[in-house]
Amino acid sequence: MKVISFCTLLVLLTGVFTSKAQQKSKEKVTTSFKVEGVCNMCKERIENAANIKGVKMASWDKESRMLEVVYIPAKVSIDSIYSSVARAGHDTDKKESTPEQYKKLPQCCAYRDGVKTH
Repeated sequence: MKVISFCTLLVLLTGVFTSKAQQKSKEKVTTSFKVEGVCNMCKERIENAANIKGVKMASWDKESRMLEVVYIPAKVSIDSIYSSVARAGHDTDKKESTPEQYKKLPQCCAYRDGVKTH
């Protein structure tokens, strides 16, 4: 009888810990960081670049040049999001795009070359 009670307790505790671990792995984090861009084409490109697996929401504001992202750290790192945006040609406050990546932007999006927000 003691063995059955012990096994039942063990199964219940395992279920509780597994449930907590799964819940924790789905926790979302919201953060914002600066991303260079000047127009609505930039907005679409930046948000698409940030929307990688593990990101639940990405929204870039043209006036403040801030990208807000909601993501699950267990599925994606913030560094991966920075890298993805930089690969799309847009500098962030932690990663810059390469000259080759930047040159692929349309001329109206050339924020490094003095194009103003429009």
